[in-house]
Amino acid sequence: MFIKPLTGPQAGARKYDLLTALSLLGLHGPRQMRISLLRLLSVVTARYNWKANELSIGQAEMARIWGVTERTAKREVRTWIAERLVIRSRAPSRGRVGAYRLDLSEIWHRSAQFWPLIGPDFTERMLAEHPVTAAENLQTPTPIPEEKTTSPWGAVRDRLRRHDPAIYQHWIAPLDYVSDTGCCVTLRAPSRFMAHYVKTRLGPVLDAAIEAEIGPMRRVEIVGDSRAVEAD
Repeated sequence: MFIKPLTGPQAGARKYDLLTALSLLGLHGPRQMRISLLRLLSVVTARYNWKANELSIGQAEMARIWGVTERTAKREVRTWIAERLVIRSRAPSRGRVGAYRLDLSEIWHRSAQFWPLIGPDFTERMLAEHPVTAAENLQTPTPIPEEKTTSPWGAVRDRLRRHDPAIYQHWIAPLDYVSDTGCCVTLRAPSRFMAHYVKTRLGPVLDAAIEAEIGPMRRVEIVGDSRAVEAD
């Protein structure tokens, strides 16, 4: 669940590992996704801002790079979002291109089953970098009962459960959804201690999951024992 940023020492190697993981998804995933992954790889390689963790590019530029129409480029971006390969952090508007970031936790999670195909050196490095993902995909974990995803908050819970069952069970499952005003998501914790812990330790993880499943530009407020703690 806790994803290392692709900057700093060894950042170059980790970027190549990410591109390898995306390639594995394209080569061994559903046939209809192969072209989509190839197109994603092309714009990530050419235009991704690793320092800002953002792909800021217009559909016209995508269409030019791929040799397709802007309508096809727009449809491709929708596919990436639906497949949880990218998260839209800023919607395109008049005079301003959209911004997206790679959904790193989902990419590591889905590609883990294919790591051994590259070789033991790659697998060992990935096991060291992403032990939670490895535990889920390369071993047989103790199952947590599936929950029916009937709401955006249900999708957030399901995402966090899949990526770190232990943390989910102890810290996310007890949270109750209160409201979403469009700019603030409010959750309720059983105690002030839990509200404070989730805010300080799991705030970025919770923010990322809410951004991916509910939408960007939302502040998260956690209420515990009649007091609110903002997850910022």
